[in-house]
Amino acid sequence: MRLTDSPHTGQLSALTARTAGHPDVVVGVVDGAVDPGHPNLAPLQRIRFVGDPVDPAVDPVDPVPSRGPGAPPGHGTLVVSALAARPTAPTPGHCPGCSFVVRPVPGVDAPPAAPADLADALVDVVVAGARVVNLSLALECLPTATPADATGIGMLLDAVELARRHGVLVVAAAGNDSELGGPPLVRHPWVIPVVACDAGGRPLPTSTLGRAIGRHGLTAPAATRGLAGTSAAAPVVTGAVALLWSLCPGAAAAAVRDAVTRPRPPQRRTSVVPPPLDAAYAYDVLRGHLAA
Repeated sequence: MRLTDSPHTGQLSALTARTAGHPDVVVGVVDGAVDPGHPNLAPLQRIRFVGDPVDPAVDPVDPVPSRGPGAPPGHGTLVVSALAARPTAPTPGHCPGCSFVVRPVPGVDAPPAAPADLADALVDVVVAGARVVNLSLALECLPTATPADATGIGMLLDAVELARRHGVLVVAAAGNDSELGGPPLVRHPWVIPVVACDAGGRPLPTSTLGRAIGRHGLTAPAATRGLAGTSAAAPVVTGAVALLWSLCPGAAAAAVRDAVTRPRPPQRRTSVVPPPLDAAYAYDVLRGHLAA
């Protein structure tokens, strides 16, 4: 089913009624292993994999390690399904008409991911032509900014700067720490951090909040797709970005970012809780940019 026009769903139907996405818009996903044969994805032809496999024991041409019979899909498969699931799937993806480039990174489905590994993965999808990158990572598991981690975190922030210079938007789950602040990644001004909300538009108590998150992030629904919290909310914003670019292919990255993050008046950014995604308003704003 599609999301409805409730103000707490991000108004995605204002975009999905117009397009399912365009193949020229490449959505990057940095996450765990992805099973391209999952029923929600098959037959998905516009998905490719870059970088090293999650498990060195896995054949490099096989993007998904084996899972036991009856085992649930991995985190990466669920995230890609949230974006790319075929229109006839029980729960269609947010932008199934787009193209996808997936970079599996160690640590998303099992141990914590190292900042240096995330940096390499982000660079790979930027170089592969992504226009927007989804990071539905368990950011609360990232190492903190201790001296031992400084090099890796510096590499990660440098990778975000590379994305900015190439006009690639970066959407990241804010985290599920139930704390204030957030990791360095979501405090970067180019990153769009996403806080999860419930059906009433209230931030989930597990969501990480913070001054930077409130200043340049968004709140989006944690749609039920086998995911939870900000991991589920981030693909909603990523899908909105991809659909906006599909409808307005000539728009600059800065214009798309401004449109999707601009609060609908009279809302303002005045707290650690970011405003809700409003895809319908973003579409109007972006068309205004292009008409100016």
